[in-house]
Amino acid sequence: MKAMKRGAAVLFFCLSPLCAQVRWQEWGPAPITNGPFTGRVSALAASPKDPNLLYAAGADGGVWRTRDGGRHWTPLTDRLPTTAMGALALDPTNEKVIYAGSGEPNFANHSRYGLGLYKSTDGGDHWEVLAEDTFGGRCISGIAVDPKNPKVLYVSLAAAGGFPALVAARGHKGAKGPLGLFKSTDGGRTFVQLKNGLPATLSAFDVRLDPADPRIVYVAVGHIFGDSRNGVYRSTDGGASFVKLGGGLPASGVGRIALAVAPSRPGRVYALVARACSSTGGGGSTLGGWRTDDYGKKWVSIHPGSMQATYGWYLCVATVSPKNPALVFFGGFSIRRSSNAGAGWTTRTAPHVDNHAFAWDAAGRLIVGCDGGVFRSANNGDSWSSINGDLGVVQCYAGIS
Repeated sequence: MKAMKRGAAVLFFCLSPLCAQVRWQEWGPAPITNGPFTGRVSALAASPKDPNLLYAAGADGGVWRTRDGGRHWTPLTDRLPTTAMGALALDPTNEKVIYAGSGEPNFANHSRYGLGLYKSTDGGDHWEVLAEDTFGGRCISGIAVDPKNPKVLYVSLAAAGGFPALVAARGHKGAKGPLGLFKSTDGGRTFVQLKNGLPATLSAFDVRLDPADPRIVYVAVGHIFGDSRNGVYRSTDGGASFVKLGGGLPASGVGRIALAVAPSRPGRVYALVARACSSTGGGGSTLGGWRTDDYGKKWVSIHPGSMQATYGWYLCVATVSPKNPALVFFGGFSIRRSSNAGAGWTTRTAPHVDNHAFAWDAAGRLIVGCDGGVFRSANNGDSWSSINGDLGVVQCYAGIS
């Protein structure tokens, strides 16, 4: 992570209810359009049917959509009261239904709190806010929709290390709400916090469902400064109860965790684990990578932990090919690839440092969201092409006066 980064952030505090009706307009600086780089992209969602349809969420730039594979992008959330986004998910049965989690849970001092979970039923043209009282003033780190019953969804909630920008506009108190994992059974209208076996006061970094049996829920829980309760938890009853998984996972020194579930290999899960930060905020190196082939009963170490020396609290993402359960990628400063389920690794030249999100399009191409925008690879990371087009999410950290 560099001292200066690109982005489109104007801090705006307002106590009036009129802020809810605000429409954001781009004042500048002029976006770096049709160039190799733009600002930080924190989340991606790719259509499982159309390889040209992709959604990207900017850390401070809102949600954008491309229908032509990245040549042109359309901003979708300019009428929302926040542009800080941390998670995206499509309904597996209806890709016109999109969920966007506001707030960027990257624990940096420039990460913004969110104002709730947003839902669109028309491909992103219109949005409604859901569970604002529950999620406002926090950061949504993950959204998982049940592929067999799309009315069921899980939302992981994390703290942020940054500014409570715009929280006051909707009357929220900033970082005072609950943390952890939440479940809805009515398409996001109402949520309940899942507490049976889960720490109710720690951030949830990531949430994943087993595609074959979505009653099996995996969630990564913890605090970036370390906690004895940090770890991977699993439910086999749709979130009614959870157990903390051991069987080879590290028991101490654990910080942020990223998960990847193999869709084509039941029971296989990958975990990228960062080391806990020091009390002064330093450290956070990669602790290592682990794999289970039996739904988390036993884990084997597959990565030595030399991926990066610091910033694991900020850069920690994993993905596995939808069709090849042995092809796995870990993202941080760089991108590491294994084609044999972790037995060996190669470092692929990342298009930009600081990688935050992965997605696979309908053509089987890997897409990465990073501090330089959105890039795509048609050869499993051997080479990358910018698909930033006119994606206008350039960030400015110096502020205005």
